[in-house]
Amino acid sequence: MTDSGLSSTDTPIPATQPRVLDAPPAEDRHLVVVMTRAVRAGDAVPASSILITRFWHPRDRRWSENSFDSIDHALRLFLDESGWTLIQRQDLADPQAHELIFEARRRDFTGPTTEGLLEAVGLTPADVTRLLDPPPTASAERGD
Repeated sequence: MTDSGLSSTDTPIPATQPRVLDAPPAEDRHLVVVMTRAVRAGDAVPASSILITRFWHPRDRRWSENSFDSIDHALRLFLDESGWTLIQRQDLADPQAHELIFEARRRDFTGPTTEGLLEAVGLTPADVTRLLDPPPTASAERGD
């Protein structure tokens, strides 16, 4: 027994390396910065949308933008459906403006495009265009 009341076998041994459970291998990790902003007049989005997310998509080599009815809805998509891990969330000064930093897997950005998947199930490029870029609604044409 030592003066502290612990025997030498009871002394905790500090870990020499940090341990991260269930982390993807370093070469498969990819950080994604998603910026959000409030929907503005002239944005072609569904009427229920209040914010737009934007991040750079490495496979497509273009910005990926999506509209959502809440920040919670956007987070659910990125976390639950995409399987990303939220590392940091910063609320910004403007309404609906946030900076979200996620850890994703590099392979999440290497699969076929949405257009490629739809064409693989038998849709023509024209069908894909109609599905992904629907015509404006009557209220949008009137300028409501």
